[in-house]
Amino acid sequence: MTYRRTYDPNDREQVAAVLRKEIRAARLKMTLDKKQGRETSPQVKLLAGLTLPPLVRQVPRARNAQADEGGPAAATE
Repeated sequence: MTYRRTYDPNDREQVAAVLRKEIRAARLKMTLDKKQGRETSPQVKLLAGLTLPPLVRQVPRARNAQADEGGPAAATE
C-alpha cells in the first residue's frame, strides 16, 4: 500500500499537527504493546521518544497597528 500525504509540507502548522498526532499514536502503541506483552518496533520507540512540537498558530496581523493601540488613527475628533 502506498502512503499518500494529506497535508502541505510547506505549511508549518499542518506539518507540526501531523507530527504531534504521529508521536501521540506511537506513545499509545507502546503502551498497548506493553500491556499485551508485545515487542514494539525500534521505529515506533524512536518516534514515541520525540518531544511534541509546540502549537503553531498564525495570528493575523492588524491592518493598522496604531488603531489597535488607540493611536491617532483611532481618535474620533
